[in-house]
Amino acid sequence: MPTMPEGQGIVVTGLGLVLPHGPGLAAADAVFAGRSAVALLPDVPGIPDAAGAAVRGFAPPPYAAREDRAVQFALAAAEEAWAAAGLAHAGIARERIAAAVSLSKGCVPAIADLAARGGWNGEAGWLRGSPDAAARAVAARLGLSGPTLVPVTACASGGHALIWGAALVARGRADAAVVGAAEASLHPLVIGSYRRMGVLADAGADPAASVRPFSATRRGFAIGEGAGILVLESEASAARRGAPVLARLAGWAAGAHGAGLAEMEPGGEAIERIMAAALARAGVAPEQVDYVNAHGTATVGNDVVEAGAIRRALGRAADRASVSSTKGAHGHLLGAAAAAELVITVLAMQRGLVPPTANLTDPDPAVDLDCTPLVPRRRPIGCAMKVAGGFGGQMLAVVLAAPGAR
Repeated sequence: MPTMPEGQGIVVTGLGLVLPHGPGLAAADAVFAGRSAVALLPDVPGIPDAAGAAVRGFAPPPYAAREDRAVQFALAAAEEAWAAAGLAHAGIARERIAAAVSLSKGCVPAIADLAARGGWNGEAGWLRGSPDAAARAVAARLGLSGPTLVPVTACASGGHALIWGAALVARGRADAAVVGAAEASLHPLVIGSYRRMGVLADAGADPAASVRPFSATRRGFAIGEGAGILVLESEASAARRGAPVLARLAGWAAGAHGAGLAEMEPGGEAIERIMAAALARAGVAPEQVDYVNAHGTATVGNDVVEAGAIRRALGRAADRASVSSTKGAHGHLLGAAAAAELVITVLAMQRGLVPPTANLTDPDPAVDLDCTPLVPRRRPIGCAMKVAGGFGGQMLAVVLAAPGAR
C-alpha cells in the first residue's frame, strides 16, 4: 500500500458531491447546519423500523438513464468535480488522467433484480452491476484513457481510491486523477444483513435523531446514499495552467487489523499507528492539526475506540483540535463515506468552519475529545485529518493542508 507522496506534490483542484440532502456541493450546507437527512424507510420487508438516508431531489443525467443509481451518482459528482477543476480544455492528454472510482458492493439493486428474474444463464446484464461499473462510466464520460483503478475495501473504499489515484500522480504516472466512490445500497439485502450484525440504529420515535455519533445513547448507524469525487493534480500541472488549488494532499497512511468483521480492535492500536504515520509522513506535528473528520459510525464499541486512538495519536494537542463525525447528518454512505467526507473536509477548510456532530445532545463521558456538538464552529483550518475504516479491518488516514501551508 502506498504511503505518502515521494515525488510530485499533489493538490485538489475539483470537488463533486451527492448527499442524501441533494446533489451538488450546495447539499453540504445542510451538513454544516447539522440537519439530518435520515428518515424512516417504509418498504423494508420484515424491518418496520428501518432508518436510512436516501438521496432527495436527484434527476439522473439523461445519458445515464439506464445506469444503476450508484453509477448515476458517480457520474453526477464526477462531472461537477471535472467542471470545477477546468480540465476539459486544460490541454492535459487524456491518457495522463487516471480514474479511481469505487463501488464497494457493486450495484446491489441491479444484481438482485437480475437474480430475481433468473437471468444468470446467458445474460451479460450483470456486468452493469459489477464493482467497476462507476469507474468505467466515469472514464468513458470524461474521455479518460489513463489507468483505471477500482479499490474495494468496504467502507474505506473511497479513501483507498484517493490513495491509489494520488500514488499514480505522485510517481509521475499521471498528471491528474479523478478519484472517489459512490453508493446506492438501500436494499433489503444490505439493510437486513447489517441489521443482523447489530450495527444499525432503528428509526425510533424521531428517525432524524437516530444516528448519534459519540453520544452516550448511540445505537448504530443508518445507511445513506451518495457519492464523493475529487480531482487530484500534480502541483506542477495545476501551477502551469493556473488552476485554483482547494487543498494540498500532504500525506496518508493505510493498514488493517484482524480483530473482527464489524469492530475495531479493542485497544485501537492499528488506527492510532496509521494516524501517527500519516502525520509523520506529511511532516505535520500533532499541534498543527486543527480538525479531525472522524469515521464516527455511532456504533456502541467503535466510537470510544476511535476517540481514544485520536487522543493518543495527537497527544496533548488533542485538546486544541476540533473533531466531528458528519454521519449523524447524512448517514453512513458505506463505500462512498470516506470520499464524501473528504469532500466535506476540504469544504470545511475553505469555509473556516468545522461541521458539527449532529444529534450529539448527550456526549459520552468516555470520549475525551471536543466533538463539536450540534452547531458548527468557526475557526481557521490550516491542516485537517480524515480517518476512515471499513468492515474487515481496513483503515486509513489522510492529511490535508491549506493551499499555502507547508
